[in-house]
Amino acid sequence: MNRFPSERVNSFEKIEPFANEISKALVPELQLEDTRLTLRYVVVELLRNVVQHSHAPQGGIVAADLWNEERGRPMLQLAVADAGIGIPASLRTLHPNLSDPEAALEKSLWPHISGTFEEGLTGTQQNAGMGLFFIAEMAKLAGGTLLIATRGATLLLSGWVDEEGNHSLHFIEPRGVGFPGTLVVFELPVGGVVDYPALIETIKERAKQRTPQRAIHRWIRFTPAPPESTVFEIQKQAENTPAAVQLAQNEITPRILRREPIVLDFSGLRILTQSYLHSLLFEPLRLAWALRTPIYVRNVEPAVRSNLELLENYALAG
Repeated sequence: MNRFPSERVNSFEKIEPFANEISKALVPELQLEDTRLTLRYVVVELLRNVVQHSHAPQGGIVAADLWNEERGRPMLQLAVADAGIGIPASLRTLHPNLSDPEAALEKSLWPHISGTFEEGLTGTQQNAGMGLFFIAEMAKLAGGTLLIATRGATLLLSGWVDEEGNHSLHFIEPRGVGFPGTLVVFELPVGGVVDYPALIETIKERAKQRTPQRAIHRWIRFTPAPPESTVFEIQKQAENTPAAVQLAQNEITPRILRREPIVLDFSGLRILTQSYLHSLLFEPLRLAWALRTPIYVRNVEPAVRSNLELLENYALAG
């Protein structure tokens, strides 16, 4: 077992640099880049949940291990813990029917479930309710495990429990035991992901199957934009969701209102989480639909394109 130092993260600005640092430390090999990208995605989403939902002023603690052959195969293990209000309390304000901690914990793995909007909606400006859904699906598809312990319940999800690729999900005994806050442990086999874009595409399709459909026209365009378009380079503030909201409010939305063509340039970005893209484009996309004004995209990697297409699917749903 190789131990990596733990670190405390308590602001959006710390998430991106730390996710890059810890994913590269755990998976330095170039041939395992797809596994590294998956791990980085998980780190970003879990830390964003801490900063956005836990109400823990001190933030969250992150620790990681690399388990070697004594467990049968090398496994990457990531743990994120906070001393916040816990998942049931976070959901209960807008989901009063989730009074049971186990019901709340299981529901948190569904797409579009969040303490920031009611069930049946597909998100607010800064939150899509997709973070734990993506992480759970990654564990299922890559043969990993996901343990979530929160106030009043502990859930364990194991992927690939048989040759058909089925998974198991159960609550840990004794029932009613959890964690004073929220603890999430994610395990991934070393080399368990060999095609990160395909993984994201599969999860996108699973999410689409559980989202009401309305959009027929597509307002995110991957075709060349008019030459007079304003270009925004997204790399400058990637994964900083408050900065994404500011860019959307101050720069993108006013141009859509004036029906001016814009281009989002995703050069240099192999991975962007659904949460970040949601913060950047959820409201602008709904406005673009209303005004029949396209948003052009260029230099986009396949995995990022999949997440953009998923965002458009649910932003314009029912």
